[in-house]
Amino acid sequence: MTQTEKFHSQPWPVVRNAVLTTLSLHRRHTVYGFIEVDVTRAMALIAQYRRELRVPVTLHAFVAYCLTQAVQKHPMMHTFRHGKSLVRFDDIDIATAIDRRMPDGHRMAVGYTFRAAQAKSLAAINWELRAATNTDLSQDPLVKLRRRFARLPWILRSLFAWRMRNNPHLLKRINGTVGLTNLQSPGVPGTFWALPPNVFTCTVAIGGVAEREGRKMLCLAAGVDHAITDGLTLSRFTASFGGLLQSAAGLDDAFVEETRRLRDAEREAGQ
Repeated sequence: MTQTEKFHSQPWPVVRNAVLTTLSLHRRHTVYGFIEVDVTRAMALIAQYRRELRVPVTLHAFVAYCLTQAVQKHPMMHTFRHGKSLVRFDDIDIATAIDRRMPDGHRMAVGYTFRAAQAKSLAAINWELRAATNTDLSQDPLVKLRRRFARLPWILRSLFAWRMRNNPHLLKRINGTVGLTNLQSPGVPGTFWALPPNVFTCTVAIGGVAEREGRKMLCLAAGVDHAITDGLTLSRFTASFGGLLQSAAGLDDAFVEETRRLRDAEREAGQ
């Protein structure tokens, strides 16, 4: 007699169709690299400023800022092939995801893009991330567009994905020019890396923070399109990126002063 298996079933979340389509944009010539960066000083300053300013100061925003500065020094990291040409945009748009609780209680990553991040200070990026985390992104025009897109038939979504894969201008408008995914979560072991799907020329994944002889080491992984850039370029980019993180770039007096102004302006507006 065959024993009946016990299981639970629920409808497929339609919004996941947009995720599947995004994953189909992964670049087949992607190569990966892994590093550990000493962020002891940065983590200490982040904790200090959280206490002093009484507002969230996040590692996510700090890495996004340093990534932007490194890409600005090494523009091949956001250069794309378009037919027989290489296209490099003036603006660096960092596409990331924010963990949000949905109305039904479950948690889901919602896409968010820091537009023209090269023109923003760390304080501005941190405040923008804070606002996005506290805002109902379901009303964001791009989020609405992605949700409508998720309801399209598979064949239409595939055709649109093909267009995005071959047209960096469309990719930039919908997503951005550089990817950043953050996998930090309570309970995640310190030594933890992830291989991020690489939709862009460069995508970085923030992993765990490991303890090494009293130092805090941030685990990072990056996927880059080898059809666009070579190993030496990636090596130079990694050196710049790691140096910015290790030196706690942007976590300075100017950050404190600007964050205080933003905090005080918000409080005055709320009165």
